Amino acid sequence: MAVKSSGSLSFNTDIVGEFGGSVPHSLSEYKRGGSLVPNVTTNNNIPTTNSNIQFSDFYGAVDVIPVTYEIIGGGGEGAGGYTGTGNGAAGTSSSLSSLSGTSFTTITSTGGAGGTQPAPFAGSYRTGEAGQSSYYGAGGAGGFNSNSDNQSPGFNAPSSSYGAGGGGGGAYPFSANNGGGGGRASSRLTGTLYLAPTSQISVTIGSGGAAIYGGGNGAGGYAKLTANGVATAFTSSGTYTVPTP
Repeated sequence: MAVKSSGSLSFNTDIVGEFGGSVPHSLSEYKRGGSLVPNVTTNNNIPTTNSNIQFSDFYGAVDVIPVTYEIIGGGGEGAGGYTGTGNGAAGTSSSLSSLSGTSFTTITSTGGAGGTQPAPFAGSYRTGEAGQSSYYGAGGAGGFNSNSDNQSPGFNAPSSSYGAGGGGGGAYPFSANNGGGGGRASSRLTGTLYLAPTSQISVTIGSGGAAIYGGGNGAGGYAKLTANGVATAFTSSGTYTVPTP
């Protein structure tokens, strides 16, 4: 919790109690950006040098909590296959996932790209291409060649394969028609934020690319925030409150 914002301050109760330190204590130890007081906006009144530090500089000052994060956007949709009567369409990109707050720059994992549009008679692949795997698992399988005029659709990425791509649709099996390209996986980002207790993080979780044109759905995104040894996972958008020490 932060140092109180008004009234008399006790060195041991308010300042040492907030920032810690080893005895014997000295006010000069508590410069901003040193080993005890983090250099964050909330603490801007505290000097960054040992000179001229006074108790009143510490009103509202706060220690911070390290919050580790991982975040991944939704996977891309697989492309539809080439049917022999009309070209399949490229998959659409999926939605981004993000972490945002008032004291740090927004962290964004963009969604995976949609699968590539198949070229007729190019011979690059016959069945649909599998969606790209993510850190969490395999993408959707590619669709099979069809014995009718309708292409076999690609398979959705498993929901537990957060951020993986959907499978491309199969092709009508004559000449050298091609199945659709698999959707691309989203990038997984990790790092650590240093935030004041009780501050808020807005968590946005992107959905996977939605299948239209015979491709498979991409898997949705994911985020995990860990502080004080406790992990909180998000598979849908929400809000995270930074805990107290």
